[in-house]
Amino acid sequence: MPMPDSPAVLRARLALWQLADRIKPARRASKRRAAALAQLEGEAYLRAANAAARGIRGTHPTFARDGDSGLFECHDGAQVHCFAHRPRVSYYLSGLARRGQQLAGEYLLEHVDFGTDPRIVDIGANVGDLALALQARGVTASLTSFEPSPMEFAALERNLAANPAVTGHDARNAAAWKDATEAMTFYLKSGSADSSLLPIEGYDTKIDVPTVRLDDALPRDADYTLLKLEAEGAEPEILEGASQVIRQFRFVAADVGFERGMKHESTLPEVTEFMLDHGFGIRAVGRQRLVLLFERKEGRA
Repeated sequence: MPMPDSPAVLRARLALWQLADRIKPARRASKRRAAALAQLEGEAYLRAANAAARGIRGTHPTFARDGDSGLFECHDGAQVHCFAHRPRVSYYLSGLARRGQQLAGEYLLEHVDFGTDPRIVDIGANVGDLALALQARGVTASLTSFEPSPMEFAALERNLAANPAVTGHDARNAAAWKDATEAMTFYLKSGSADSSLLPIEGYDTKIDVPTVRLDDALPRDADYTLLKLEAEGAEPEILEGASQVIRQFRFVAADVGFERGMKHESTLPEVTEFMLDHGFGIRAVGRQRLVLLFERKEGRA
């Protein structure tokens, strides 16, 4: 793991970037700049984040920190969107609308027929950026969201309550899994949003979190438009715990990237086999990231 830059090097690098911004504003923030920002703390971090946002063409979000909750805030026009950890600022430097457009593309939402009064379940909700994606698509929906990490969950509740695309929400501070348990080890790697129920490399700390089965956690008399499934490699176990309720969904968008455990394996084979066995077909395949969108072939069983 590379050593962090010294404060003097960071200040010099950020000063050069800000000078370049005055000459020619960037279209987006680079990963290098976002990584440099994440090394700063306190007021220096906020000043640098605000300066970086001003240097991006066409958007002017500002950043602050709530002293009571410790959450960071992205203020974009009249909208406030919270996040829990400094590195996440990279997602919002270009504005909330751009973040929403990015996620809508990654989760293939242009292929989803939301209909009227859609109901969505968000597994691995993090701070609720899916609501920004719905907002970008002009969709309003009711969300049931699952997020086990305490700080992310605090931001999630705020964001769902404040987002105009969310007509109703039920946020649950728990992880979806194949079994319901009172406490299961959860490996926190929050800065990169790579936390997992499976052992992973480079985690920050471990906590115990409750787990739920979707078959038990979701009402059996409800129909859902979309299941968004992103669980850092735990997708097969979550689907195992949803073998009955899965056919209540019309669409399932599953991140099956190379994120499972120490070997960084893809869950594409297991997820695809499960979905095909339960009456779904592949509607679209992501190009920006390894996401599969499944659509139910026939009526609910």
